[in-house]
Amino acid sequence: MAGLKRALLGLVLAGSVGTAAAQMLPAPSRTMYKCTANNVTSYSDKPCLGAERLVVNPARGVSKLSGTERIGKDVQDERIREIWADAFRPISGMTREEYEVYRRRFKLSAAAKQECRRLDPSLLQLEAMERVADNSAKARIQRDLFTLRQRSTDLGC
Repeated sequence: MAGLKRALLGLVLAGSVGTAAAQMLPAPSRTMYKCTANNVTSYSDKPCLGAERLVVNPARGVSKLSGTERIGKDVQDERIREIWADAFRPISGMTREEYEVYRRRFKLSAAAKQECRRLDPSLLQLEAMERVADNSAKARIQRDLFTLRQRSTDLGC
């Protein structure tokens, strides 16, 4: 029983340390944009006109040939957040991904949170429309998509 209490206390403390560290630096974005202009391709975390949205899953540690796993603090923090998300799922009903969005947006103002919730489905709808659009409509859709992506980035969604 005492071991369980220590483990729970450790999780709480690790979560608060991760939160303190996250307050110092902005969280890295897993959304990247592939931008092509004048036959030059670049990648950025900021949207550009006509960008292709990419979701990047960073490496989560390196294993030596000896079998020892070496992971950084950021991966440890991410794993702890996943454990918390799994623990709270019966209460919150949120998946890991939904919990991460909730956590990322937690400190936003109520108005910004509401606008982010409004932007989410609009972005998905425009991305789907862009995939099937012909060339005449594609430019307008890409312009609208760029505007919404830029607003989402500015809000911190």
